[in-house]
Amino acid sequence: MRGKERPGTVYWIDHFVVCTSDAMRWEAFHTELLGGHPSPEPEEVRRRRGVFVDVTRGRHGGFLSMGRPVPPSRGLGKGHPRYGFYIRAADIDMHRRRLDKVGARHSDPVRTSADGEAGTAIYWQDPDDNQFEFWAPDNPPEGAMIECSPAGVGHISHAVLDSRDLDRTADFFDRYCALDPARSADIETGTLVLPLAAGGRLVYKKVDQLEGRTTGCGLPDPHTALTVRDEDFLPNYRRLWANLPEWDYNVRTDPVLKDPGLLPACTVMHINPAGQRFKKMTGRGDDFFDCDTNMFHFQGGTPVNNSMSVYTNHPLEDFFVEWEKSGGRPQPPHATVQVAAR
Repeated sequence: MRGKERPGTVYWIDHFVVCTSDAMRWEAFHTELLGGHPSPEPEEVRRRRGVFVDVTRGRHGGFLSMGRPVPPSRGLGKGHPRYGFYIRAADIDMHRRRLDKVGARHSDPVRTSADGEAGTAIYWQDPDDNQFEFWAPDNPPEGAMIECSPAGVGHISHAVLDSRDLDRTADFFDRYCALDPARSADIETGTLVLPLAAGGRLVYKKVDQLEGRTTGCGLPDPHTALTVRDEDFLPNYRRLWANLPEWDYNVRTDPVLKDPGLLPACTVMHINPAGQRFKKMTGRGDDFFDCDTNMFHFQGGTPVNNSMSVYTNHPLEDFFVEWEKSGGRPQPPHATVQVAAR
């Protein structure tokens, strides 16, 4: 734990979703490489929608792009979003062999401290050119490798995302996620590092042009789920709703935006049964966008042994009763997003 956490702060990245053109291929690749196991839905559902692969306490998803074109990636160690997984330094050579075995394009191990921590990274990509890395920090957090997979893969370590204005991004996460930027002479120019309270980082890279592999740029489901304490879950959403407009949009079926770069920070309904029910209850969506088309939602967490180094996660539906007990009623948004579709 980093200590002196503010109310509402983010402790971990709980899970994430990227896009794929072939759900079963994606499932086979990530299951073998990471030592995880696929979600229990019937194969018909996984083929039609996409899959989650559970890895230790976290999970990550590959959901179908629904026929929408996925833009080319900037490539190994450069493309965004890029997600990292903790590994042990002693296992670096083993993971390199595992990458070779599954036929993944990957880099050699790279020593770096450019993104706010010192350690060794191996950059790799999946068959859809989604970008990942194995991350072996010099000083791993307490919960990094607890309950690691049989392949020696630990918790999600970080996400690297696009930002056109790092100061604006820092202000957004200060206000809505109680995160403070890291300060270090080693951090690469044009990089914003937001350490999470128990382990991991959000890393933003300054770009002039968004890469486009995000929900705001037209892909149906890519997002990052951020773990907060259970008692902060609804207050965090109320803070978002009090200040951000609502985008009345179905991310899977509605037309993509003519100019995604004009999408403001906003909230939007999560397109699953729980998200739809929550929207009816609250009048607002539980997904939210930053100012650069990256989508997020909160995930509740209960500490294990009084520490968020290990937590039990609680999805949205676990908070329905709490909302009703609090006397919550549907509230109209104070503003709605107006952006032109193609």
